[in-house]
Amino acid sequence: MKIEIHVSDDRKHYSISVDGGPPEPMENFLLLTKEGEKMRNIVFGDIETVGRLLFGFYVNCWRFEETGMRGVLEIVAEDIRDIRNRREQSSAQAIRKAM
Repeated sequence: MKIEIHVSDDRKHYSISVDGGPPEPMENFLLLTKEGEKMRNIVFGDIETVGRLLFGFYVNCWRFEETGMRGVLEIVAEDIRDIRNRREQSSAQAIRKAM
């Protein structure tokens, strides 16, 4: 399978071609890649839809019994929540110190 992502010169419009087919416009996507030591993270779309895409990916991991990827997503989600909680706690402590 060959997948090509086309990015407009102004970086506001994206399309995708699969197996040499015609480009189809995309409204939302998330691309995470690693080539050697270099990583690329591209997100295009509104935050709610991208969030639903990530959650849908998680649900599909359950549906298709992809336990490894499901486990990775759960660990990452817990880490994100822990960091958010620490950030909120440190903000509250900074406010208390300022008062």
